[in-house]
Amino acid sequence: MKRRSKFDIIIAILDVVSGGATKTKIVYKANLNFNLATKYLELLLEKGLVRVDGSSYEITEDGKTFVEKARELQI
Repeated sequence: MKRRSKFDIIIAILDVVSGGATKTKIVYKANLNFNLATKYLELLLEKGLVRVDGSSYEITEDGKTFVEKARELQI
């Protein structure tokens, strides 16, 4: 089984949070363990690609732009 790159994991998380998601939903939908999800969410929060609204994570406009550009690069 091929390992996912950090880039692939970030895209997977941003896809999940595009409609709003709790950390538990992110863990299951992005196929991550809780510690790894926490690490990546902290990075995405720091970079301004996601925000926290109560217990839910949501994608920011910068996050949406990042996903669009990332998809163009994956072709």
